[in-house]
Amino acid sequence: MNLSMPFSELKPYIAKQLDHFFPDSYRFDGADVDSALDAAIQRAEYCFKHVDMRYYNDERGACFYHLHSDQYTSFLYFLSNSLWLKSQNKPLCDKLLFLNKTLNSMFISYHCKLPDIFVFSHAIGSVIGNAVYSDFLVVFQNVTINTGDDTGVWQPPKLGKGVFLGADVKIIGSGTIGHFSSIGVGSCIYKFDVPDHSVVFTDTNGKLNIKKHEKPCRAQAYFNVDIQKH
Repeated sequence: MNLSMPFSELKPYIAKQLDHFFPDSYRFDGADVDSALDAAIQRAEYCFKHVDMRYYNDERGACFYHLHSDQYTSFLYFLSNSLWLKSQNKPLCDKLLFLNKTLNSMFISYHCKLPDIFVFSHAIGSVIGNAVYSDFLVVFQNVTINTGDDTGVWQPPKLGKGVFLGADVKIIGSGTIGHFSSIGVGSCIYKFDVPDHSVVFTDTNGKLNIKKHEKPCRAQAYFNVDIQKH
């Protein structure tokens, strides 16, 4: 992974951010932190190398630019999730989650199981809840993904492979978004299923429309591999 700052400086950089915003007694240090940081870099490298967008790759391979807010949003998720999986260090995981909200206006729980390959594109103001996700997910700004459950039974949304979520999309409740489907700006999917290879959009009268769409899907434009064959 090609880093915009030396790896040796990355941990102190994050620690300074955490201490600045949340000056408590929980230090960003320890064997679990070191292990999680290594894992987060590896996960970010694997994810970013598939992304066909400026600054994610060059002739050297996958790149991580710490001042690229979308990349940093993804990295902080990888870091908090990796730390939770390794040690369930809740105070530090909470601080990393809060840091992502503070810097990038993004809520992504460290419990959340995002796929290995995804991309956020200017995705400020989004709430990425505990759904079932698949690779080649694309998320734009002000997206909300939530269980929307009021029955006491957890039934998360399920998002298929190659799903594209445009600005201000809401995915609420236990519905399934089919593989290679695209949800257009301002559309709300509440507890119903969207078939594979579909485009969902809200027309000028506020009516939700679902149409079948031939490949390639909208998400394909954001990745450098054939996502239907990968």
